[in-house]
Amino acid sequence: MSAVESMRAGRWHGAGDVRIERVGRPKPVGGQILVAVERVGLCGTDLEEFARGPVDIPPHLRTGVTLGHEVTGRVVECPAGEVAVGTRVIPDVVRACGHCEWCRRHEPGLCDDLVVLGLQADGGLAEFMLADATTCIPVSESVPLDSAVFAEPLSVAVRAIRKCGDLSGADVAVIGLGTIGNLAVQVAALHGVRTLIGIDPVATRRAQAGASIALHPGEVSGYLAGARRPDVVIECAGTSASVVDALGLATRGGTVVVIGTGAARMTLPMRAMVLTEKRLLGSAAHVWDVDVQAAVALLERSLIDPLPLVDRVIELEAVVDDGFAPMERDSTMGKVLIDPQT
Repeated sequence: MSAVESMRAGRWHGAGDVRIERVGRPKPVGGQILVAVERVGLCGTDLEEFARGPVDIPPHLRTGVTLGHEVTGRVVECPAGEVAVGTRVIPDVVRACGHCEWCRRHEPGLCDDLVVLGLQADGGLAEFMLADATTCIPVSESVPLDSAVFAEPLSVAVRAIRKCGDLSGADVAVIGLGTIGNLAVQVAALHGVRTLIGIDPVATRRAQAGASIALHPGEVSGYLAGARRPDVVIECAGTSASVVDALGLATRGGTVVVIGTGAARMTLPMRAMVLTEKRLLGSAAHVWDVDVQAAVALLERSLIDPLPLVDRVIELEAVVDDGFAPMERDSTMGKVLIDPQT
């Protein structure tokens, strides 16, 4: 296989086993684009697969799959001409069947045949990746690469905030101020909230998020003694305890939106939730022309600044030693970005 026909890719082969391998460079057909990947963000989902996988990787791919679903890059091939070669894009990583009930309702993330690139098919932790031409979003050259790569996680926050309803004059709390929680705070702040509370045990994360009120979890009960409970609580920590805390924190008739997925099962205070008529909603993934497009627009207008979240930018070969390994040791570490072209 010649250098032109091959590429380097970060391939998952099992828990603790991600290898940089030389594989065949994919060839786009009609309806597809080939993207030269310029940045990939390592997500908590990627870390979970590295540390404890397979979690969402299906059985038929457990002999190897290219990770990576937070991607920005440049179009290098587009056989049908839908997107001009040279365009910088955010490839959508949510691929659905296009004809089931959920797809007809424009909810592709609920499709029975859902495929997420980087988990159920090869993703962008590589020099090149295939994507669907019609669902990629062009992104302005004015957006720095290290910001553009946040379009996918930002779209997750955008979708969650959209599920909260009208936030004008509302009191909003965000539990868990990692990447998604930080972005949720930034997006919520654009919606006319009255009070924005950020809750996290890590002082640097509390300071970085920029909420009007920053609390350690141990300070929440004291705060509530003299303040109104939030109308909306967005849960981003992904633990059983934090979901229960979110339900207890919300005011009567309030809404809790859960983004965190760490806890597979939990016991909920159902009687209290029912008697106080609270709403509990899940929010996952994104829709390309709603959430991803909105996220790109926020980045292009400089309304969201993700750059303080970046810990480091590393080469593809360093993805384990300087990426997954330190992320596994330090759960408070900032975002690791990969430059596959170096």
